[in-house]
Amino acid sequence: AAAAVAVDRARGLNLPKLELIRFAAQGEVAAAGFPHADNVSPAILGFFTVISSYRPLKVISLPPPKNVGFVIATPEVSFDTRLARSILPKTVELHRVVYNTGRVATFIAGLTTNNLRLMGMGMSDSIVEPARERLIPGLSDVREAAVEAGAQGVAISGAGPSVIALVDLTEGNAERVAVAMNEAFSRSGVKSQTICTKPGPGARIVRVWRV
Repeated sequence: AAAAVAVDRARGLNLPKLELIRFAAQGEVAAAGFPHADNVSPAILGFFTVISSYRPLKVISLPPPKNVGFVIATPEVSFDTRLARSILPKTVELHRVVYNTGRVATFIAGLTTNNLRLMGMGMSDSIVEPARERLIPGLSDVREAAVEAGAQGVAISGAGPSVIALVDLTEGNAERVAVAMNEAFSRSGVKSQTICTKPGPGARIVRVWRV
């Protein structure tokens, strides 16, 4: 995403952001095996994004509540994104689809009504995470520890191995959640690093070097 924005500026192309997303998505072929916009859409547009269509490409960017923060714990675990995708189920029971659809709606409802509790509920997943849980040692313990420390919700970040926890910045518990997640990984014999952050506006030009 950053490369697409930089090349667009360097060559003076002034491409629409949807076009930048389309080109940046091609870079996912190297990691995932096929082009997709799951990562590059929020990286370019910022905040939260919903891909409503690929043909034609349509992406909705939704601003978050001002008190939304994230704690991201990254364990020293390595696996290929292609592996993380290959272990996903090829068929899914209807009740799991119904559950996940409801959770997505719950997350969006929380996002648009400034309700972090609903957003946290919407982070629960019954399809992808159960399949990938075995790739991340101690994931269930990390999830439980984060919630006990005050996180509103927890999920695998992307394909993993990072784990992301939603926190309310007004409650001042982000650091406590970070410590809890690190300690939980440690109990599973895995070292990890955490950062506390919040949603940003997307890739942008910070400085231009003239040569």
